[in-house]
Amino acid sequence: MARFLESYNEFDKRNSLSDERRDELIDKIARGTVERNLTAPAIFLLESVKPLTFIGSQVMVFFDPVVRSIFTFKEYNEIRLALEDRQNLERLLIRIEEYDAEFQTKLRSKKKEARERKKARRGK
Repeated sequence: MARFLESYNEFDKRNSLSDERRDELIDKIARGTVERNLTAPAIFLLESVKPLTFIGSQVMVFFDPVVRSIFTFKEYNEIRLALEDRQNLERLLIRIEEYDAEFQTKLRSKKKEARERKKARRGK
């Protein structure tokens, strides 16, 4: 029994994700989503599949050999590990909303500056 627990603990260490790495992945995914202007569809999809996160991560395990034979994703396993915990999905949703708010603020300020430049050119 002790040997089993040792091997399980070793397996668990190899298949766990540090908090820092988890946050890096969440930030990367959130930024990519907002930059591609997919905020609304992403939030809709993530909210609708929230109860199925663990099942989704297990589907990723099933398709792992196929995906790795076609693509070279270094982060595939880390994303799968992150999706096993429903709290990480909630973190991702929050980050997407935060980045989208920043993006919209920047976009509004750029539009305001463009309008002001246009008015200045008309006034001359």
